[in-house]
Amino acid sequence: MRARVSLLALLCLLHAGRAHRFSALTFLRVDQDKECNMDCSGAPRKPLCASDGRTFSSRCEFQRAKCRDPQLEVIRGPCKDTSRCVAEKKYTEQQAKKLFPQVFVPVCNPDGTYSEVQCHSYTGYCWCVTPNGKPISGTAVANKKPRCQGKFFFYHECTICLCL
Repeated sequence: MRARVSLLALLCLLHAGRAHRFSALTFLRVDQDKECNMDCSGAPRKPLCASDGRTFSSRCEFQRAKCRDPQLEVIRGPCKDTSRCVAEKKYTEQQAKKLFPQVFVPVCNPDGTYSEVQCHSYTGYCWCVTPNGKPISGTAVANKKPRCQGKFFFYHECTICLCL
C-alpha cells in the first residue's frame, strides 16, 4: 500500500507542473512523517555541513533533515566539494538501504552533474530534468526514455518550455 501511495505522489508531482519545487530528496520525503516539515523560509542563511556530505543552507534545514534521519550530525568546516547530484545520490542510496527500497535515486554524469534523463526504477517512469536536477513538467513517460535534447531553454532557476 505504501508503494502505491509513493507512486501516486510521484505521478501527482510530475503532472502538477511543480517542476521547480522538487528533487530526488522530495521523492524520499513523500513517505516521511509530516511532523518533520518545519518552515525554514525565514531562517537565517548560514551554511553548514552534515555527516552525510550535504551542505544545508541553514540550521533549520539541517534540523528538518535530522528529524527524518536522527543519525545526522553537523561536521565542523565546509563539506568536501561534492556536487548536489552526488550528495543526493549518496543520501538516497543510504536511505534505500535502511528503510525505503523504492526511493528514487538520481543518476549523475561523471562530472557530478545531473543526467538530463532521470528514471525511477520502481515506477518505470522517466523524465527530463534541468541542469539543477529539477524535473521538467510534461516530460514524464512510462517505460521509455523521453527525448529531452533541444526542447527546452533554461533561464537561471526557471524553466521555460518551448516546443521546437
